[in-house]
Amino acid sequence: MPHTFYDGTIPVLQGVLRTLSHILHQAEQQPNSNTLLEARLSPDMYPLPDQIRIATQFSENLVARLTGREPVAFEKDDLTSFAKFYERIETVAKVLGEADKETVNRHGEMLEATKMGPEAEVQMSGAAYAHTIVLPNVYFHVMTAYGILRKEGVPLGKRDYFVGFFPQ
Repeated sequence: MPHTFYDGTIPVLQGVLRTLSHILHQAEQQPNSNTLLEARLSPDMYPLPDQIRIATQFSENLVARLTGREPVAFEKDDLTSFAKFYERIETVAKVLGEADKETVNRHGEMLEATKMGPEAEVQMSGAAYAHTIVLPNVYFHVMTAYGILRKEGVPLGKRDYFVGFFPQ
């Protein structure tokens, strides 16, 4: 069976979100876990909850676009605990798991107006949107969450990052 657009998007996002959930579970076990909610890599970067918010919102935006529906806009300030982190990740993972492969594959070639900031739009295929905007952003924000947790002393290694990508 050939590799499809679906295979290069939906399962990839599922794996990234499994990794995010895994590293958060590792962090929650730390004695300083409550302080992690405000942790950030640098003063000019978003804190941990925003890394989760952005990674999950981009994932939701993509699955919505590739299944022909409007994306759910999550509340910006509702990620106030590890329980809320997991709830958000599970919500998006569930939607990803329900995405129909043929529908996603069809939407990969469809051109659609895509916002590029508050004042610009371009016509872009679902595949271009996935591979040039969404996936790089999701990887960046999950890796930034990983970096925040490492900086704060959570004992994570490379295997923790790859855990979501291993066959289930």
